[in-house]
Amino acid sequence: MPELVFFRRGEEVLRVGLGRERMVLGRGEKSDVVIPDPEVSRRQVALVFDGERCTLEDLSGKGTQVAGASMKKGELADGADITLGQWRAVFRLHGGGQSDAATEVGDRTELQPRDSTSRWQPAQVRIRQGSNETVQKLNADSFTVGKDASCDLVIQDSFISSRHLKVTRRDGHFHVLDTNSTNGTWLGPVRVFEVQVGLPTTLRLGQTELVLESVTPARKELSFHGIIGADPSVKQLVDLIERVAPSSAAVTILGESGTGKELVARALHTCSQRADKPFIPVNCAAISKELIESELFGHEKGSFTGATNARKGAFEEADGGTLFLDEIGELPVDLQAKLLRALESGEIKRVGASKPSNVDVRVVAATNRELLAASRDGRFREDLYYRLCVVPLHLPPLRNRRSDILGLAEHFLRMYSPRGQTVRLTPEAMERLQQHAWPGNIRELRNVVHRALLLRKGAAIDAPDITFDQEVNRETGVSVPELPPGMTLEQMLLKLERQIVEAALRRCNNNRERVARELGVARSTLFKRLKEWGLTRQEEETE
Repeated sequence: MPELVFFRRGEEVLRVGLGRERMVLGRGEKSDVVIPDPEVSRRQVALVFDGERCTLEDLSGKGTQVAGASMKKGELADGADITLGQWRAVFRLHGGGQSDAATEVGDRTELQPRDSTSRWQPAQVRIRQGSNETVQKLNADSFTVGKDASCDLVIQDSFISSRHLKVTRRDGHFHVLDTNSTNGTWLGPVRVFEVQVGLPTTLRLGQTELVLESVTPARKELSFHGIIGADPSVKQLVDLIERVAPSSAAVTILGESGTGKELVARALHTCSQRADKPFIPVNCAAISKELIESELFGHEKGSFTGATNARKGAFEEADGGTLFLDEIGELPVDLQAKLLRALESGEIKRVGASKPSNVDVRVVAATNRELLAASRDGRFREDLYYRLCVVPLHLPPLRNRRSDILGLAEHFLRMYSPRGQTVRLTPEAMERLQQHAWPGNIRELRNVVHRALLLRKGAAIDAPDITFDQEVNRETGVSVPELPPGMTLEQMLLKLERQIVEAALRRCNNNRERVARELGVARSTLFKRLKEWGLTRQEEETE
């Protein structure tokens, strides 16, 4: 049976079978499928399926976008992509393929994997009417809902029809059929007539909510485009992402290393109107000062030694989409002025080019530094800071969202466990994870869980299987290594000093000035230490 698969903000929302001879999509309540989007006409488009082919007929008078081109009337190819404001509908001639089923509740979409176990899975329906809630087990393969006493599930609601809908378990899935009700059956903001759903699913009938769910549902992983967590700080972050993403406002993501800044940037892109365009990440700290201008703005052939061909920069590659500038605080000051000019004018100029070119790019920046403090020290332009940081998104460190630690650990366990195996954490292991300060945040937690999974001695992960690189102060998250036997405190401090400097050299690509600035020491002091350790370069020896 052919079907339409609807997507909103990059995620699948629902599937509607094309069993009707003619189906109308639009914003108006009389449409067969209601699309709650102001850019969609009340009657936007009609789809007619004759048993072999599906024909699209535009009803808006303005044309409907199909595969990026305006169409008035024509045959839909299998896989055709129909744009409906911020929604997309994909036509599939042969429905029921393997993919993720989804149901939308409010503004959040929770994905449920489609699998054949749903057919035999014990299920129930939860009936919500205001503050009242009742539960009824589903023992049959189908049941009817309405006000009439002949229905399997009788609901007293003046806005519900006598025989409102029918739910059937078929082919391992739940099929919902609206039986010509007056006020409709709603799945999130969408009115549906026939739809295939997974568990859990929330349907709205009049002033009543029906929740189809498992009798013993597994622990739910609250995930938003890969951002996992139920902590209030995470919920607040997700709410901000959803509100900010559709706009063109500049966003700067602020957070410690390992908190998931790129994941948040990708969520902003996916939830924006640029979701079908490129997302280009650039780490400003990982590119040498000599090459970063070319990386960002591109270069012409012969513009410098080694430029054997013209090359697009990140701005041109991201045209129409999103450019993610990670570690923006490491961008050289002279390039900060060029970045500011590109943001304000929408023009970039390749290295060696005589004329600028226009680009349409949304820039999302990220840093683990205090940019305002850096601007006061002259290391970051204040005008660029205010241009980039219209909306700051603060990512909480993992030690401040301890309620999410076990949920994240279980997520990584599922990610890394061998196929077909379920590995659990013992209560002692859970306690050890909860007590750690996580200076490396989510990245460190992922590594710790992966290592424990590989090195565990039993079927489950126990406390001794969980090892950290070093003990940390639980209040501050600052690393506190133990003093090795036979080593004095002075020797240990000298060793730590060298390790810190070497790490800074790697992080700053051997840029001595940046290392000195970052560590808060004079350049001469840094050079003296490097010379003592034999880490100077030949040209520095002759200075």
